[in-house]
Amino acid sequence: MIIKSYTLEQSFQSLKGYKLFLFYGENHGFKNECKEKLRIENEKQEILNLFQDEIIKNKDILINEIFNKSLFNEKKIIFINQANDKILDIIDEASINIQEERIFLFSDILDKKSKLRSYFEKSKTCGITACYKDNEITIRKIIIKKLNEYQGLTNQIINLIIQNTGLDRNKVNNEIDKIISCFENKIIDSNKIELLLNI
Repeated sequence: MIIKSYTLEQSFQSLKGYKLFLFYGENHGFKNECKEKLRIENEKQEILNLFQDEIIKNKDILINEIFNKSLFNEKKIIFINQANDKILDIIDEASINIQEERIFLFSDILDKKSKLRSYFEKSKTCGITACYKDNEITIRKIIIKKLNEYQGLTNQIINLIIQNTGLDRNKVNNEIDKIISCFENKIIDSNKIELLLNI
């Protein structure tokens, strides 16, 4: 089932009903934010980070992790990175055994002919989100949302951040983190901002 990325931007609640979920596309910054939100929301659960290549080399890894219950954590979250069509059969087989576990796959661009993408789009029990490249409007919203409590945030400063990061969400978040740590009093000094952003 397709979930629009803007729905996830507003609320992560729409992920709750899915034990298998695929994030695909070129927006690595958005995918990283999704991973971080999932870590925060599931901090009491065991989180495993796997790569498709290691699962393909040893197909039992994923099945063993599903069956291997922890004494301390009832539930388990599994991230599978760099996923593509090669993992589809393994995922299909593993899906039968999933109980309390949740598996999130992260892929680069998958074209419409992709079997993995088609599997998730047509499924009523799996979720999928396309992570398209950000544009100036989405980046502007991110900056305003994260710095809305700061005095001195002007359109000129927002434009400087946008120009300096080339609409790359990872870079935008790094620049915002710099601003937050530099201006702890929540008052942005426009004279220091250019030095801070290395312009």
